[in-house]
Amino acid sequence: MALHRLARMTVAVPDPSVLDAFYQEIGFTGGDGSWGGADRPGQIQVGEASYRQLRALHIACEDEADLAAAAERLDQLGVPHQRVNGGLKVKDPVNQWEYIIEPAPVADISPQPKRVMNYPGERNRRGQRAEVLVEATPRPPRRLGHVVVGTPDPLKTSALCQALGFRVSDVVFNGAVTFMRCSWDHHNLLVTPGPVPYLNHYALEHDDFDSVMRAATIYLQTHGDDHQIAGPGRHPIGGNIFWYMLDPSGNFFEFFADMDQIVDDEAWQIREDWDPAVSWSVWGEPKQPEVFFEPNDMKAIIEGWNAAHG
Repeated sequence: MALHRLARMTVAVPDPSVLDAFYQEIGFTGGDGSWGGADRPGQIQVGEASYRQLRALHIACEDEADLAAAAERLDQLGVPHQRVNGGLKVKDPVNQWEYIIEPAPVADISPQPKRVMNYPGERNRRGQRAEVLVEATPRPPRRLGHVVVGTPDPLKTSALCQALGFRVSDVVFNGAVTFMRCSWDHHNLLVTPGPVPYLNHYALEHDDFDSVMRAATIYLQTHGDDHQIAGPGRHPIGGNIFWYMLDPSGNFFEFFADMDQIVDDEAWQIREDWDPAVSWSVWGEPKQPEVFFEPNDMKAIIEGWNAAHG
């Protein structure tokens, strides 16, 4: 493995303070525009902009050789890049956000105690109530797991990401939708079509099913059903449990757990024949809501992009 982790993302919104309050509310640690799980502090950086947007993705690699290999592939694509502070920085020529690849130690987050579960023929929890019922506080999200972006040129965007070292996991619509990974996760980055570049959603990993369900339920009870986007459900592509909601700055965010892990790149079979009609969820809502393709604030995003780049 060369790339091994989605290290950090930088987002910008008109009022960063609302995201500071949000990340504190859901259990992240940090403050003043820098937030993350206990094992991954500072994984989300928040800046200010006239409209909500993705500014940068930081990706961890193993060593200097990985940077050199990525630089060579970028040269072949004709994409400019520069060495900065021991890493490799690339400004996406289509989308204008930055990718920064930086050497870092390979490490996963620490495991939490697993909830004891009862199964038919395997009754592990005897004489005690379910742990989720007696926990004093909900388990917080553990890390930023993946980011989904919209772009007017998904093929070129995916090609650039592969030059950086992302590996393709699955493909939909002949490459218009591409799931890519920079770790063992089935995907850390999903590229989809969009009228202008924008952040479609970001996903925060929880320990398990109960953690996702409890955290999402508490959030919606606090903020109302108008913050509900989709879920709960389980995606066929990636295999993960999901629940999508709206953060106070207008970004979609996802609580997820139990994603597919790809530990052998050569053994993994990339599937390209997904039927969009049945690829959204194994149970729950059968179809992806239309709001994913056109968020309510898309007009403001388009106007903001055109004002800045038109």
